[in-house]
Amino acid sequence: MKKLTSAHAAVEDRHALTLHECISALMRDFRIEPGLLAGSVYADLHTNDIGLFEVLAGSESWTVRQIAVALSAPISTISSALDRLEKLGLVKRNRTPDDRRVVRIELTAAGQRLAIRLRNSHIENCHAMLARLAPEQREQFLCLAVQIAGK
Repeated sequence: MKKLTSAHAAVEDRHALTLHECISALMRDFRIEPGLLAGSVYADLHTNDIGLFEVLAGSESWTVRQIAVALSAPISTISSALDRLEKLGLVKRNRTPDDRRVVRIELTAAGQRLAIRLRNSHIENCHAMLARLAPEQREQFLCLAVQIAGK
């Protein structure tokens, strides 16, 4: 974890969290690729995987169809991503006992750890971005970002 500068530390957590949520929505809505840089938390992930982690990191139980709807992506794209992530040991598929046709998707322990790393990395970046603005500019920027992201 990077050492926080005094300006960085002055950014409130709620502001960084709000910006993180807005950027996540913008990335999904506008299909913006995150920088896949060697050594980053994104290094071994495909662009489609980022949205999957954000969806699966929530507390809800998901099916492939529900994920496809949430990410506005074809089921085939989601299935391919899940195959790739399952091979990496990051997600698992479970059939429900009530109806064996229904398959629930969830993160493995390793997937949960990576989801936390991704989220923490995003929030750290949000802190750094917001630190460049004066406090009143942060509020204005966040109001605009929330509006643009449709939150």
